Amino acid sequence: MDIKEVELIVFSIKLNDDSLLYMKFYKTGTIIRQGVGGAPPVHSSGIGFNNDKKYFDTLISLIPGNLLNQPLGHEEKIINDKVEYVIAFYGVSDNDFTEEQANWTKSTGVRFCLDSKSVTRNEVLSFVDGFTMKAVELTNEWYFDIIMKGHFDMQSSLLTKNDVITLPKSEKEKKADYQNYIEQTVSNNNGNWNIQSYFEGKNYLGSDQKDYTPRIDTSTGNFRILFFLTELSGLQMHFPKEKKSKAKTTSQKPIENQKVQTNAQSEVQINKKWWEIWK
Repeated sequence: MDIKEVELIVFSIKLNDDSLLYMKFYKTGTIIRQGVGGAPPVHSSGIGFNNDKKYFDTLISLIPGNLLNQPLGHEEKIINDKVEYVIAFYGVSDNDFTEEQANWTKSTGVRFCLDSKSVTRNEVLSFVDGFTMKAVELTNEWYFDIIMKGHFDMQSSLLTKNDVITLPKSEKEKKADYQNYIEQTVSNNNGNWNIQSYFEGKNYLGSDQKDYTPRIDTSTGNFRILFFLTELSGLQMHFPKEKKSKAKTTSQKPIENQKVQTNAQSEVQINKKWWEIWK
């Protein structure tokens, strides 16, 4: 498969049957993401129709040409706790569609199945790990805004009205999912609570059609994101001195009467084993 023919890149990390990370990057600019890559899995997912090709173009520029020559795979003989890494590439549709309805005629990819305690290392696995983490890094801010929209009904300019957000069904599951997201995001930032960069210089549109500015409060020893009307955000906000806390003690207090989109079909529930293209 020639690199110029690639129109879709798919990433997946699974722990046994749990999807820890699932991402799609279309050449058209559409992106899909579920999860952070850690356990327990974060199920909140989003589909972005912003037509911004920067994510896809960045990833394509990092692919070694010879990686697409033939499918690559490795599965350890003894696996007690399975971790599966997959990166798949698709291209050349023969039915005039270029996204979910496309009938791709060319595909290839890389798949590793390892035990969670494996010490296996090689050049291809190192690339898979680094390439996947780059894709995560590129979409971290966008995925943060998906979480803010889904759990707080606060929409940033990175999202469009057509974007689709899917959350767990029950309030208990939603709360746990949000906490898992925060804990894993903090962990991935070496325990640093400050994720201010995700919303630096941005306002969020509330369900009342007013602009809000987010602030982080850790004064109670827990992590909270608070939204203030932008017209009042210039006022000096005083919080008590921050207390030290660990990620496992995080909790969230969402604004009341949150409205959440839950009627979208979840991308993470696709059961087709699309990596079997080379079997």
